[in-house]
Amino acid sequence: MWLFWLFEFLGFIAVLLLIVTYCHFSKRGFWSFIWKYLKWVALVIVIVWLLIAILCRHHLFSATHCYFRGVSMHANTKYSIYLSECQVETRSGSYVPIDRARALPGSRDHDSDNDNGNEYENNEDLPE
Repeated sequence: MWLFWLFEFLGFIAVLLLIVTYCHFSKRGFWSFIWKYLKWVALVIVIVWLLIAILCRHHLFSATHCYFRGVSMHANTKYSIYLSECQVETRSGSYVPIDRARALPGSRDHDSDNDNGNEYENNEDLPE
């Protein structure tokens, strides 16, 4: 979630830098430009924030879903944007993927090798 707020902050800084650059090259005062076009500046900032929120909507939904899973389990959870997975805090303080920790059906690691660690599917393939 902190990464989303970082993107929002960088979007705000980008809008301000564009205004400063425009004021510098047009020889206008920054604050006089802001006060003269306050409504338009605020509208541009809101549009940039909404655009970033729309681009991050999948991760925002997943982070919210992960939070409510943690509330229902009475556990601390966090959503990893890098790994695109919900993680639960263990007793040692480390975070592990919640699907792996709970061995939920349909998870990425659940029953990944269909032979459950046995490299031979049936007795015909056994070496002699």
